[in-house]
Amino acid sequence: MTAPMARPPGRKTYTRLAVGRRIPSEYELVSTDLHYNQPGRFELSAGNPVVDWYYRHREGSALQARGWEQFADPRRTTYTNYTQLQDSREDVVDGLLREIDDTAYDRQLDDEWVRFLDRWYAPLRFPAHALQMLAAYVGQMAPASRITNCAAFQSADEIRRLQRIVYRTVQLSGAPLDAETARRQQATWEDAAAFQPLRELVERALVTYDWGEAFTVTNAVIKPRIDRLVNQEIAGALATENGDPILTSIHFSLDEDARWHREWTAALLRHLIDDTPGNAELVASWIEKWSPLASDALDAFASIVAEAPVPFDPSAVTARITDDVAREMDIVLKAPRRTTG
Repeated sequence: MTAPMARPPGRKTYTRLAVGRRIPSEYELVSTDLHYNQPGRFELSAGNPVVDWYYRHREGSALQARGWEQFADPRRTTYTNYTQLQDSREDVVDGLLREIDDTAYDRQLDDEWVRFLDRWYAPLRFPAHALQMLAAYVGQMAPASRITNCAAFQSADEIRRLQRIVYRTVQLSGAPLDAETARRQQATWEDAAAFQPLRELVERALVTYDWGEAFTVTNAVIKPRIDRLVNQEIAGALATENGDPILTSIHFSLDEDARWHREWTAALLRHLIDDTPGNAELVASWIEKWSPLASDALDAFASIVAEAPVPFDPSAVTARITDDVAREMDIVLKAPRRTTG
């Protein structure tokens, strides 16, 4: 009698991700190859406008790689650890906001500083919203699920910053945000000279549909400048010098988000250049294309620091930020290629 054939070992849900006998990590399991429509797996027929959009602006982007899925978020962020991390950070910020209410903190602030915040800090919710929309588009169009995850978490971080700016604005006013105040703050964003180059920059970025260029202008041009100016300078050092250390502490927490945005951006750029060396020149060309408008936006927006009761020198602020951004991009774009073997 012939012996029965041995049954093959059962396949696990992670079998396709396993390397040798190693079980994939949680990050690998929940981040790898999750796009149903990349590469070329659309179930819709050709000629569908959604399909055509992706083929034109993602598959058709000049930014290409042989191995998109080999990119890894340096923080290995999953939904679980993201919510745990942000929950702890929000506990800290909530405590700071309660301290403001419990200690009558705002009544101790200089009246001129409160007026400064009303004019220049409150309208920041508009560019913050633009940055949230830009991150969402980058995530929607990204050619790999690990990139989509990073951009989606970044978009959530921008909502966090937007919400905290609005909350702090309401605290300072002592009343809910009414329609008249909202219109006045919107008019500042739309009309004040200090905001117009930034408004032009983000509005042009919002209609940059090529995925690679949208990612570059958002994460390698706009955010490195604006995050530093808002979190580290205006709501950071300037707030401290004007007797508002709690605003500095709030934006220190928000800047932790921004630092991770720069980290995953640098990691993705390094991967793209290692994968396809020509990407370095391409990304550099996009940065060069957008940098003049970004520099104008930084110069105009930074000019407001001279209006604070304890003012800063705008040229010194812009010089610090410009030097930091240039150094950061040089490290990424000019770093020697990694070798394998």
